[in-house]
Amino acid sequence: MNIILSALHGIYKRYQWLLEAIITAAGLALLVAVVLVSLPVYPPNWAPVLVALVAIFALKWQLAAFVLATLAVLYPVFTISLYLAVLVLAVAILGQRPFSHYLGATVLILATPWLAQYNFHWIVPILAGLWWGSVNGFWIGWTAAFWGKLLGGMVGLASIDWLLIGGEVPLLPGIMQRFHGISALDTLLKLLEPFAPDTTILLYNLLQITIWGIVAALVGVLAERQWIYFRYPWSTFGACILGGAVLLGGHLVLVTWLVEAAPISLDYNQLTLMIIVAVLFTGSLEVMRQYLELPVAPRMPIRRASQVSLSDNQDVYPMPQMEEPIFEKSPLQSVRVSHSNVSSKAWKVAPKPVPLPELPEWRPPEQDSGLILLELD
Repeated sequence: MNIILSALHGIYKRYQWLLEAIITAAGLALLVAVVLVSLPVYPPNWAPVLVALVAIFALKWQLAAFVLATLAVLYPVFTISLYLAVLVLAVAILGQRPFSHYLGATVLILATPWLAQYNFHWIVPILAGLWWGSVNGFWIGWTAAFWGKLLGGMVGLASIDWLLIGGEVPLLPGIMQRFHGISALDTLLKLLEPFAPDTTILLYNLLQITIWGIVAALVGVLAERQWIYFRYPWSTFGACILGGAVLLGGHLVLVTWLVEAAPISLDYNQLTLMIIVAVLFTGSLEVMRQYLELPVAPRMPIRRASQVSLSDNQDVYPMPQMEEPIFEKSPLQSVRVSHSNVSSKAWKVAPKPVPLPELPEWRPPEQDSGLILLELD
């Protein structure tokens, strides 16, 4: 069994970059395909070619893949609204550096509304903290929560509350019904209207978005601690459980506090079950990743381990026999010592300092004019 695990570990470490690139490329290509199929504006047979090019570029050139995906999606958005296309292009230009550098995180953010279709959106802030740390995880979780609400309002969902978005299908043709043929000011108002019908709902939405960022940062702080690897795998599950508890507790606190903005009816059992499933999924995925990434330690037989004593009279790891002689040098002589006469305990003795002769004190020459002479060629 240990041989099989070592072989799998070696294969994973050798091709880890390729596996991660394939997953990221497949996710980005799938998102582009969803947009092109939902908004069919390209000539026949062009959509598969564009999707394939995005996937191929994402395997090696992340920036080129991000630019190509943006251009492929920009034209369908342009046919709906010029102002939406300008906003998409501006966001892509301003954020091209972090979006392309963290392409996997970008795919996870953009996929959040479609994960919510299967009540799987709760994994996003936990995965963001586990995989991208505290600072990056905060912004990934915050952006994912904001993007899910923004797209839900754009397609015309009845509510953009994360407690109610689960199970809703984000139908992109709804964007055409809401934004086609309207002015720039009306476009901006249509984007902001679902967030702020009144001040209480605005505060409710902002706090929900912030909770996602806080959960991601909390999980990231725990994942960055060194002790998490010494108590593996239970420490990983502990971090995920804590993140899920804060995520559930934060939303329930908002429901109890801001009653005017909270949903009228809520299935608490289903909500708790979905977060438990998200915690188990993210914990298992991270444990499997760590299991493949961390080196496989050789196993010691139980009988031999029980016979190992840590007393001073026994060396747990005895010194290996060396064929080369050992030389003990001093300023006056060099004596050749055989290794057979040196025990392992001799290596534990601290070396003694060797006395050195005193150096004469430097004095300036008696006849010194104080001039600096330069020799020029």
